Amino acid sequence: MAQKRKLTTLSLAEKVNLLRIIEKGEKKKQEIAKDFGIPASTLSTIIKSKEVILKNFNENSATRKKMKPGEYSDIESCLLKWFQQCLDKKIPINGPILREKAEEFGYKLGHVHFKASSGWLTNWKNRNNVVFKQVCGESGAVDVQKCSVWINNLPKLIENYSPDDIFNVDETGLFFKCLPEKTFMFKGQSCSGGKHSKERVTLLLGANMSGTEKLRPLLIGKSKKPRCFKQVKSLPLDYHANKKS
Repeated sequence: MAQKRKLTTLSLAEKVNLLRIIEKGEKKKQEIAKDFGIPASTLSTIIKSKEVILKNFNENSATRKKMKPGEYSDIESCLLKWFQQCLDKKIPINGPILREKAEEFGYKLGHVHFKASSGWLTNWKNRNNVVFKQVCGESGAVDVQKCSVWINNLPKLIENYSPDDIFNVDETGLFFKCLPEKTFMFKGQSCSGGKHSKERVTLLLGANMSGTEKLRPLLIGKSKKPRCFKQVKSLPLDYHANKKS
């Protein structure tokens, strides 16, 4: 059970995030209060003080001492707005994506020497009460019994072969539009993602046991002549289309 705390222990950012969750109407007030570890009476007080809280948040008044803006407040403001838009669309966002987007905003805003370092990102997360969570999803299981049988039989199968002549080849799916499984989220909000893109290609990879030889990768896609290969004269792999288009 979450530990209850007084209204004064909630930072201004937490109060604003709480109000945003209420406005969406996706969760009941009792659930929101439990997520933030506060009693229902405290939640009611925050709702009644909504205008004052938002005003202090926007004006960066003395009430926001814990949320003192960084050196590049314009970049932080743009990144926060973009981040909120991604959350509304259930798009998972991780650290590298945030840093790259911050540097993109910095360039557009004229801060050509700005670098979104790990320290800068940490401070931005702390000022805006952003945390990292696992997106809910499905997991697969491995048949342990079958694996045990193969582990016991494999030495007999390969005992008469040189490690240079023993190859392991396997196919794997590459979901080239798949988003991260973890995402940054405002504290107190539920972490649920939308549907992941199912667009994929299949790769066949292989190498010998000694590691001295790697097979040329085979890529299997849908298009006979992909537009992205139009100006490419040579590829570091073999390409095959499983459909005529």
